[in-house]
Amino acid sequence: MTNSTHQIGFGVGSGDSPILDFNDPRLDDYRFLRDRDLSGARRNEGLFVGETLPILTQMLAIPGVTRSVLASQRMADRAAEVIAQSASPNVPLLIASDAIIEQTAGFDVHRGALAIGLRTPFDHRTPFDSAFQSANLLIALDGVINMDNVGAIFRGSAAFGVGGVLLSKDSHDPLYRKALRVSMGYALTIPFAWCDGLAATIAEMRARRPQLRVLAADCSHSAKDIADFDSQTHTEPPPTMLIVGSEFEGISAQVLAASTHRVRIPISASVDSLNAAVAASICLHRLATKPS
Repeated sequence: MTNSTHQIGFGVGSGDSPILDFNDPRLDDYRFLRDRDLSGARRNEGLFVGETLPILTQMLAIPGVTRSVLASQRMADRAAEVIAQSASPNVPLLIASDAIIEQTAGFDVHRGALAIGLRTPFDHRTPFDSAFQSANLLIALDGVINMDNVGAIFRGSAAFGVGGVLLSKDSHDPLYRKALRVSMGYALTIPFAWCDGLAATIAEMRARRPQLRVLAADCSHSAKDIADFDSQTHTEPPPTMLIVGSEFEGISAQVLAASTHRVRIPISASVDSLNAAVAASICLHRLATKPS
């Protein structure tokens, strides 16, 4: 047994018994997760879903974010230990069989752990909060609708010290279950903000920070080599924002016009472009202040 204050096999704070019935009301938050995610219902409800223990650990590290944890019987001890050792030790732990969890969620939760989180601390940020105004390296996503790319860009952003992510309103939600998993939970720790008009937001940020250089990743041959902007060529690299667009549409004309430079990664003539997340990571590696 773990030293957790949770009783293994019981839904602490939600009743005295393990969940044995699909109709148990304690499961209501977890019903039909795939359908509710795809329809946008979770976001409208002010909630998001985390899966796998590493993601749950990231959620529990932020007090007030995790509403509850649902674990299979085989994962009960580990889930209880993660909760007990976190900054959120009183989060209810619900335990059910794998069969009930799968029936409830609508898909095979093969890693045996889910959590419901509250979106409020994340969705209320604005691009003019101090985190974005003071960051030396930012990235903006213009219409990046692929959830895997969004998640991977957050993971790359964590690797290269990005201080904030701006999202056009038509970009994919970084707190969507799969995007969050692909990000390895970094969408919870890197500040992000939604922009009703990304071009107008960038223009306002440039007005507030005249030294900000805004680099639009562009495949055209008129774009400059990203190597020209390598942080190592500057004694003190200026604050920089990288803009990445969707793989098919690229960056919109309005957002391109709001940038200060267009940049590209030289690649073989036999390949027309790179995956958006891969390209973003290569550019960020060039732009980031290198570890000493």
